Amino acid sequence: MREKCRRWLFPGLTLVFSVAVALFWVALRVNYSGISKFLGADTNQSFLIMNLPLMVCAAAWVGVGLALMGMARWPRRKWHTVTALVIEIVMALGALVVIHFGAKDYLRFILVHYYRSLAVAGGIGLFALTLYFPVRGRARLLKGLLLAAVVFGAVVLGYGLRRCDFSCGPVVYAVEDQYQIVFSTSDNAVAWVEIAGERYYDLYAGSMRSADRVHKVEVPQKTLDSARGYTVCAQQMLYRGPFGGYKGETISQSRDFRGADASDGLTYYALSDVHEAVDAAAAACGEDADFIVLIGDLVSMVETEADANLANDLAYAITGGEIPVIYARGNHEIKGEQAENLYKYVGSRSQSFSYWVTLSDQVFGVVLDMGEDHEDDWWEYYGTAQFDLYRAEQTRMLEQLLAAGDYKSYPYRMAICHIPIVHVNKHGYFEQTKVTWTKLLNEMGADISLSGHEHELWPLLPGQYVPGQTLTYAFDYIGDSGKIEGGYLTDFGFPSFLVGRRSLQQRGDTQKNGNSQYTCLYVDADLMGGTQTARYVNSNGETLTVVPPFEGRSGSFRTMTMELVP
Repeated sequence: MREKCRRWLFPGLTLVFSVAVALFWVALRVNYSGISKFLGADTNQSFLIMNLPLMVCAAAWVGVGLALMGMARWPRRKWHTVTALVIEIVMALGALVVIHFGAKDYLRFILVHYYRSLAVAGGIGLFALTLYFPVRGRARLLKGLLLAAVVFGAVVLGYGLRRCDFSCGPVVYAVEDQYQIVFSTSDNAVAWVEIAGERYYDLYAGSMRSADRVHKVEVPQKTLDSARGYTVCAQQMLYRGPFGGYKGETISQSRDFRGADASDGLTYYALSDVHEAVDAAAAACGEDADFIVLIGDLVSMVETEADANLANDLAYAITGGEIPVIYARGNHEIKGEQAENLYKYVGSRSQSFSYWVTLSDQVFGVVLDMGEDHEDDWWEYYGTAQFDLYRAEQTRMLEQLLAAGDYKSYPYRMAICHIPIVHVNKHGYFEQTKVTWTKLLNEMGADISLSGHEHELWPLLPGQYVPGQTLTYAFDYIGDSGKIEGGYLTDFGFPSFLVGRRSLQQRGDTQKNGNSQYTCLYVDADLMGGTQTARYVNSNGETLTVVPPFEGRSGSFRTMTMELVP
């Protein structure tokens, strides 16, 4: 037996290595477009450039096939095994090159798929070994135990036999004149929220949802503001059949709550482009606030339920479920296998991330969603983007809000959009939409516009720059890097800020410090005095001194105080 194992060691190890490399190339699929982009796909979309990553993945599986043939023919014919080993070494080196030149920023998403695939492959391999090798004596007991473990694991995995507990949240999102309380459980459950003795359920067309682990319960803003507290409840659903079912234990958590109160000044944090730096972003929000605004790209892609829940992880870390949250989607949150389910996890209206929102009787906001950051025919969207229609719907929403005039009774008015509305970049993307939205927001009397996307901290104040004039970065902003923007600013009449950056400073490389540093915007609006003050604060508790980004305005700001629209 020992001699037999020694004889099969080399081909066996080669097969294991081949499978491991091939599975990594499968998991690397989230970066296939990045590989093509690196090869020049932006300007040359030839068959070879667009499909080379898939071809390399296929070659890795050819190596797996040769390794299997080597197992069958070893030691009589060794060339199958040797060739497989050479192929997989080349494929492994190729994977290391891809990681070095960009995929390292996405390893978190790649490894999720990879570890899952390795676990499945390992289970199949162990099961195959128990069938392939005959056993005698005490080894039979080991084989029986291994088979029992495989069967038990399959049952647990297939039927979800696990304890149910809260895994995320709760977070209170403000959408229109309602709150949407979102929380998650570790297993499928029915859920509800209790406020002042009243129950509000997570429903689908009159039936309690029971096949989800994320729960969204809508409650009236005024009810929760008055009650100043709520309890989230869930009961595990073990089985739901057509004429019966079985439930597990009921769990609950209670939270205090306070709505936005402008009597002593209205304060809030605005964050964007967190890209998984949850701890650093939460640390930047060091002072008490009335609410927070999350402005997209909190995660680099929505591959898993955990990615979809990252907005809730961040919001809960800052708020503890005790103050409202306003959410706007970023372009990175359009990407990934779970992206189409994101609306379940965050504030949204009818599966859309564009809506109006109020807080108490003080704040009126419009949350806009530009969609992706290129035109719909961009090659990376492989014919799935229809954001022109989506943006047109939002233009109609703004026009309807203006015609209704309800916003006029609110003293503080906000515009929130991940991609900046007032900045048309050098490519001219969405130029007409941005010009139109700016005009409509001017008519609405917006007091502030909050955006992100550029990974920059830009204070853009009315009158700083000539609308439509080509922009050039100021030397104080970029130093001697030689960058030229080439875009222009629309004719906006309200302060506009780009709010989020993974750094402790306004300038410099945002990627050097990974996820350990972050800067966001803090705003204090004095509605009685008719002014608002904005400042950038970082995860070290420091207030930054920032400079205007473009030529045409000099000086620096530590705090920026602006008058509100009368």
